[in-house]
Amino acid sequence: MSSTTKKVTYKHPIDENADYLVPLQYEYKSSIPRPSKYSENIPSTSPPPNVFFGSTYLPVSLLLYVGIPISQCVIGFAYIGQCPVQEIIVAWMIVSGIFGILLVIIGIIIHIQIRKQPSYDKFQSYPTILRILIPTFIFILLFNIAWFFAGQVFVFEVKLRVELFDSTLPEYCHQNLYKAAYIIIFIDYLIFLLAIILNVLSYVAPPDDDNNNSNTHEKQRSIHNTRT
Repeated sequence: MSSTTKKVTYKHPIDENADYLVPLQYEYKSSIPRPSKYSENIPSTSPPPNVFFGSTYLPVSLLLYVGIPISQCVIGFAYIGQCPVQEIIVAWMIVSGIFGILLVIIGIIIHIQIRKQPSYDKFQSYPTILRILIPTFIFILLFNIAWFFAGQVFVFEVKLRVELFDSTLPEYCHQNLYKAAYIIIFIDYLIFLLAIILNVLSYVAPPDDDNNNSNTHEKQRSIHNTRT
């Protein structure tokens, strides 16, 4: 078939002598771009769905925090029964320490598992261990926050009447225990503030973006070289 175009009777709105050349039907099919098999291998540049858990800021904040629950466990178990003015302070220290250590361990495991994922596709189904650990981490975090504020009530409630030296009085509480609980409250506030800052940074300036982008560009260049 030698002719690739045909004339039609459409009239130009100004020039009546003008007619149009319309491609044949088979030319429309040939003009439609066909997807290349190489385009399927181009990685997505969209951000990961779990930026916080996959960011290096998470283990940094957890490692900064881990010393607090360890101290609470050690001090709480060391001074059991030595705070009659507010016996729940000992329980607050021990429970905070145990759940704080669990929070750190679970957070590190989640971070390692997410970093092992082959891709960050938002439709990707995470393994069962992550579907269990992530809600557990969130639950423990919320419990620690609520228990932290409850501890402030336990400690500050007896601040004006606590006795730190005479163990024979009912208002007695060992000074190492009470002072440690008092100081830890303010340290926790600083750590919470730092964790919030790191959490914001994990969304605003993820530390791995440059590496991911450079790897993406290298893969795209290698794909382009393969096609050529």
